[in-house]
Amino acid sequence: MYLSFMTVAQSAKPSSNNITVTLKRLVALLEEDETDEYGILQPSQSAFKLAMRLVVDTYDTMGDRFPKTSVSTDEQGGIRLTWSKQPPECEVRLVCPGGRGITPYIINVVA
Repeated sequence: MYLSFMTVAQSAKPSSNNITVTLKRLVALLEEDETDEYGILQPSQSAFKLAMRLVVDTYDTMGDRFPKTSVSTDEQGGIRLTWSKQPPECEVRLVCPGGRGITPYIINVVA
């Protein structure tokens, strides 16, 4: 399933390392243990598919300007993607919820 998204990373220009790293980080979430004492570690399939689609669509729009991204799961199987920039200190978070029917959202945090 995620192999088609990885072709984007493989076909990206060498200067677009940020998309390659981001996609690899997303795929690595699938290799986590299913749960730990805090909750779910692996993302749900719906969160994974949505995050991959949004990242690839964003890369299609931004190209080599695609920024470095941190990825993590939440305790409900959702995925959080975070972009940070300094200065000015600001952070953008994209949240892809673990459950179907829950709307993804973006948070812009300015310090």
